[in-house]
Amino acid sequence: MLPSTLLSLALCWAVQVGASFDVTASPRQALDERLSLEFSSSFSSSPPDAVCPIQDEFAIQVADRLHPGVCTHGRHHHHHTPQNTSSMHNDDHTSPWTIHPTCTSNTTTKFCVFTSQTFYGDRGITILTTPSTARVLSHLPAFNIKTPHLSSLSENDYRDPPFIVAPIPGRGMGLIANRTIERGDLIKSHPAIAILHNDAVSKDHALYPTHYSPLMHLAIDQLPSNTRNLFLNMAAHNESEEPYIERIYTNTFGEDFNNQEHSIVIPETARLNHDCRPNAMYYFDPRTLVHYTHAARRIYAGEEITITYVDPLQTRLRRRAAIKRSWGFECSCSLCSQGREFARESNRRVVRINELLKVFGELDGDVRGRRKVGGTPEMAELLVGLYEQERLYASVADAYRIAALAYAAKGMEWKAVMWAMRAVEAGLIHDGPRGDGVLDMKRLLSDPRKHWSWGVNL
Repeated sequence: MLPSTLLSLALCWAVQVGASFDVTASPRQALDERLSLEFSSSFSSSPPDAVCPIQDEFAIQVADRLHPGVCTHGRHHHHHTPQNTSSMHNDDHTSPWTIHPTCTSNTTTKFCVFTSQTFYGDRGITILTTPSTARVLSHLPAFNIKTPHLSSLSENDYRDPPFIVAPIPGRGMGLIANRTIERGDLIKSHPAIAILHNDAVSKDHALYPTHYSPLMHLAIDQLPSNTRNLFLNMAAHNESEEPYIERIYTNTFGEDFNNQEHSIVIPETARLNHDCRPNAMYYFDPRTLVHYTHAARRIYAGEEITITYVDPLQTRLRRRAAIKRSWGFECSCSLCSQGREFARESNRRVVRINELLKVFGELDGDVRGRRKVGGTPEMAELLVGLYEQERLYASVADAYRIAALAYAAKGMEWKAVMWAMRAVEAGLIHDGPRGDGVLDMKRLLSDPRKHWSWGVNL
């Protein structure tokens, strides 16, 4: 337990927001548990320099635009108070943060809470990360649009959404299609309400109880009340432990920002239930911080809309073990409920898919220097067939793209174009318009004979 007052005073700085860096999205990763506690900090007048020495690792990094700030004396409300936290005041008038950042001190890595209560209207967003990553995020288009309109992003303003929220026997609440939804139709899109550095929300970290947990609670508590309620209404795998962290572990999606792993919270998307062969797929736009979900195949009225929580290219035993370990339930989707012989054949196809993917190797959009495309067009056609036979509609873009590259590598232009067109259509659902695979296939379509893969296997 922490004492009722902070054990030491911390130093605050006002910093100028610096240059931005590239932000890239990674595949979805859900964590597994949650939290509860409240914290608030009060700000006192500036003490003498002897108490607040002008020394700080972060300050040194941006020494060209530093000004000494104000020490803070934190107080706890109800429960824990973070040790050695400080409020980092940012006097840059272009800063998107509407609450002074509060930071840990005397730790190897400095983490701070950055909150905007006016992000996308009054939805708000809270970010628990390092100051350098916060600078990266503050320069994104999401924070530089004068008045973002939720109506163009989310079903919050739909007059007639394509689904209803209803109880599902044995599955809690879920989304049920109220009309036919065609492949590629937008189902929902929402801005993130929280971005949390994975190290700061790891219960295994030695500093989690004393430093990171209270800071994480502050991050959630600073959200606008309606948005905070969205967070609190999310399901939690282990409610008996800390409700906040359990909600985070149960519901978040993984993304990389500034080459560091983070977890993002989108409560509306987290309501979607799991299926090992889902009918919907999502992607995250790291420029606008909006999470999009589209239909991966035709969804009929009365059908539940689902996403997958795990890597679908695993055998049944491994998929079910991953679901049980992370979310605490036995998967009973149609694929996992098949009879033994059907399950054995499905496993055989999954193993063969992984073997073929290994043959073709990593085919990133930046591979103009490659001399060969592993595999043949016939192997690529088999891969496509296996994806379709396994009902991997949500991730079939990978197979289509491999087929396009295999044919281009052999100088077979029209076959390459056919598969590239399919890859773009499927990739828009899986990765969005800025996905590396989508951009690479668009380059192939613009001029197949100038694409990096053209004729490399001849």
